[in-house]
Amino acid sequence: MTSAESIVSEIVQRLPTLKRGSLSAYGDIFGGRIDNIHIVTGAHALGSSGVGIEFNDGETLAVWNPDGATISEVEFKIRTASRVRWEWFYYGRPHVPENRYFIEHVRTDDDISVTTDVDWGPNSFAPSAQRCAIELLGAW
Repeated sequence: MTSAESIVSEIVQRLPTLKRGSLSAYGDIFGGRIDNIHIVTGAHALGSSGVGIEFNDGETLAVWNPDGATISEVEFKIRTASRVRWEWFYYGRPHVPENRYFIEHVRTDDDISVTTDVDWGPNSFAPSAQRCAIELLGAW
């Protein structure tokens, strides 16, 4: 079983008691603050090396080549990944394609590049290869 397959299996087995919290990708906290509560609702394989994770408000997280996962009621983290893509609907707007946005982190050795289609306000990303590829933060 690949690491991706074992992560999907672990998530599915532990639903609905998984850790909840604000999403951090390589240290970049979605929304900039630890005040969002994201709840995992499902997971599936993305080919042989990826994990797709669904969240309660139609958000999705895709993680390629994940390794070093801790999936439980008190901790949800994936230590490393080659690529992480978070997609969500602009809050308060209808869930239609033109209101769906993404932030993507790609790791090459110790460098993390970030791309997004967010078209409002300045984006300030400061990813670190020393931080977990994915982590749910907070005490929820």
